Amino acid sequence: MYCYKSSENQVNKKNSIIRNIIHLFYSTILANILNATTLILLANFFNSKNYGIFSVALALAMIMNFFTDLGVSNTFLREGSKKESLSNTFSSYIKIRVVCLLLAIIVFSVGIHTFYQELQILYMMYSLLIPMVIGLMMQGIGITYFQLTERMQFIASIKIFSAIVLIVSITLCMALKVDVRLTAFLYGFSYFIAGLYSLYLLQKNVKVKWKSPFQNQLVANLSPFLISGLFIMLTPQLGPLVLEKTLPLTLVGLFAVAYRIPSALYQVPGVIAGAFFPLLFKTYNQGKLEEHTRLTILQMKIMSYIGICMTISLFYLAGFLVTILFGDEWASAVQPLKILSFIIVLQGFNIAIADGLTTRGLQNRRTIVQFITITIGVMSLYYLSVSYAVVGAAFAVLAMEIVSFVGYILTHPTRNMILTKVILPYGSYFSISFILLHYLLSKYPFMAILTTFISVSAMIYLFDKSTRALIKGFIKKKKQQEISHVTNGRQREDENNAH
Repeated sequence: MYCYKSSENQVNKKNSIIRNIIHLFYSTILANILNATTLILLANFFNSKNYGIFSVALALAMIMNFFTDLGVSNTFLREGSKKESLSNTFSSYIKIRVVCLLLAIIVFSVGIHTFYQELQILYMMYSLLIPMVIGLMMQGIGITYFQLTERMQFIASIKIFSAIVLIVSITLCMALKVDVRLTAFLYGFSYFIAGLYSLYLLQKNVKVKWKSPFQNQLVANLSPFLISGLFIMLTPQLGPLVLEKTLPLTLVGLFAVAYRIPSALYQVPGVIAGAFFPLLFKTYNQGKLEEHTRLTILQMKIMSYIGICMTISLFYLAGFLVTILFGDEWASAVQPLKILSFIIVLQGFNIAIADGLTTRGLQNRRTIVQFITITIGVMSLYYLSVSYAVVGAAFAVLAMEIVSFVGYILTHPTRNMILTKVILPYGSYFSISFILLHYLLSKYPFMAILTTFISVSAMIYLFDKSTRALIKGFIKKKKQQEISHVTNGRQREDENNAH
């Protein structure tokens, strides 16, 4: 983990956007690998029914975690980006989240007993929900503060610590062959321990004024963020919650296995969004609309390229990954996984465009698109899963991303620029390369992956002038830094010789 000095300069020091991206990138990849490994271990440890119950409980935990926030993290980022001193605003933010946590525990306890009567399901849910949600809330407070202050190394530390504690606890559970309910509890308790670590980092880096007056601005215009956040949170949880009503729990577990990999992977392009988000808020608040548009387009290009690379890899390696990670008994998840791989590239576009709307003060438009997406998603999941089981559910999830994609483009004020500079060229590079090379090399997956990577990268470099200029500028800057380093080294050597 990281060790930091608690000095005023250190507390107020911000990183460059590149450095923040690097911190979020390596931590998200490492944390996702460890978290995915944990879920893979559980899939092999639990039977398909228990894994189906666990997946439903995990989905409810994510929903409950949202109700400990209710969109106030976004208003904290909005209001905090306008101020020099954050102590008063931050103390109000923490108080809101604690109150929301207590209310969420009460409401969800009543709801769980209303909708679930089977003791096995109830035990699993309570064992997982309470410690996990408290831990996620504590982690969320720390992550939001460090996101606003643009010091993503602390977020990296929290994510990695959480993932390490999680995989260690689950490995011990498997080694000792503990009960399913105790395993679920330790899964949730791992998040609680990581939450305590998040509070420890905060205590070292920020002084909270608990007796300061409540900041009413945090709840001003909260409803668009609340509704939008609810939709964002619900989207990945819809599968297990809807399929529980239409399919046997064994098939719910199968869908959860297929969905688990892309849902973990599309967080990687989301790393870029985490680094850009506070910067986009600030440029818009300062009235720099052209700079805001430029940053949005740059974010879209980076996220879509990463999404393209990950979609290609997952599509061709789906069979290998399912067999190696989960075993032959989960082979039915291969086809749904191939379908779901395309949500990663769509997410690369969608998150960037949606964040552009939010940071421009157009959260209402984002919320409308999300409402339409959720409505279509529930109907698609229900009817397609009834007719085509898990494969139908996979197509329903893909349809949701396509609806979001179209909706965000149509509602964005600079849609013509986004279409001409990112969507059409990058979409064309991906489509042409994938269709042509899949036709020629589908029997040779590793060669198809490598060739598609090279062709997409080459087309972006050749035809995207701004990206080419950015790459050349980065290389030139690196060379200048190396020359400067060598020159400074020689000067120090000459000075030492002179002495």
